[in-house]
Amino acid sequence: MTKEMIEKITKASGVSSGELILIHFWGEDSDKEIANNFLAAVAALGATPVLLQQSRSINRELFLAATEECFPKKFFDLFSKFDAVLDVFAYQPVVLGYEIKDEKMNLYRKYIAQLFHKLVECKRFTQIKIPTIANAIDSPLQPQDYIQRMNQAYDIDYEALEKDCEHEVKRFSGVNQVAVYTGDDCVLHFDLTGRNWFIDAGDGDLPCGEIYIAPIENHTQGSVFFNKLYLDGEIYSNVILQISNGKVNDSSHPEIAKYISEQPPENLTVCELGIGMNPHVTKLCGYTALDEKMIGTFHIALGANHLFGGTNVASQHVDFVGYGRIEVEK
Repeated sequence: MTKEMIEKITKASGVSSGELILIHFWGEDSDKEIANNFLAAVAALGATPVLLQQSRSINRELFLAATEECFPKKFFDLFSKFDAVLDVFAYQPVVLGYEIKDEKMNLYRKYIAQLFHKLVECKRFTQIKIPTIANAIDSPLQPQDYIQRMNQAYDIDYEALEKDCEHEVKRFSGVNQVAVYTGDDCVLHFDLTGRNWFIDAGDGDLPCGEIYIAPIENHTQGSVFFNKLYLDGEIYSNVILQISNGKVNDSSHPEIAKYISEQPPENLTVCELGIGMNPHVTKLCGYTALDEKMIGTFHIALGANHLFGGTNVASQHVDFVGYGRIEVEK
């Protein structure tokens, strides 16, 4: 990822002059140049950058030596001072990557939980996946394909994207009922009454580029068709999902139907309707972080939505991306 791209991302995240910004960097010293470039980008916007590095190798040594007294409440209270957090990961966050004794691992987990609780209280919390080989390993893509697709998704005009997202949200302003038409004769009806659309154009989960909403949980009705449905690393073709009273209850594909039969009700609740808006994501690849942002697509999700205006608490949030037509219903 180039310095110029990091500068674009930092600006798009909303950093402004006079703010105190935490660069929360998950990576080793070998990738420290990435963090340094974010520090410089924040400073160039007139804000104050502060770095907190979560290195697996350093944390291993730290928590082998640490005791409960090392991280008191006053340590975590320090993080309430930040205006925003740029959560930058060169590899999968939280994972320690080393075997340590249970008491030390529990201390590490407690530290991460308390820290995260404080960080998400900041006005803005932006997560940024860096196109690295380490992150590619946690995707279904080959490393070079992953890096190319991710860099392409990041290399956009963020101001234009935000305007496009705002225009699309205005299209649904005051609308309570919408329908998604897919396949030959599948229609899925959503009730959006009292719920708000959200825009992801650079200040949320990057790569960005979508608008999304939590529909009323028990009102989604009908059926939806996906020419390709990605689930647990597998690809299924020509799949229809049947939804009644907000929950998926059947599928045309036996493997998907089996999956449905094994899930608790809260994990089958239709919790999100989204529209992809990123013009540089142009082909589905099975990696949700990219697919749900693809321009010209919609997605629904099953599971948790209590963090973005809904009421459903679940153990997972699974997105399905497809092609269709969204129309306002009267």
